[in-house]
Amino acid sequence: MRGAICGGAPYRWGVELEPEPRWCFGERKRLAGTWTLSGPTFETLMRIEAYGWAEPVWTYRCDGCGEDRRAGFGGVYDEATEQ
Repeated sequence: MRGAICGGAPYRWGVELEPEPRWCFGERKRLAGTWTLSGPTFETLMRIEAYGWAEPVWTYRCDGCGEDRRAGFGGVYDEATEQ
């Protein structure tokens, strides 16, 4: 579950498909996934006076389970350690 400090639903800036299937511990197989870039709009930042600190964030979702379960059972996934 993700949330935003500034409140309101984040704006979806972009969506990219993962070029190759990745292992999902929830589904226990390799599946495709989707990367989504979301964050507050410029109008929201001006309205709540949160200048410059609320950058968009990339999140990954498995096409099978709909969550990011690449790291296993609640672990933290680090792209730098992926082989």
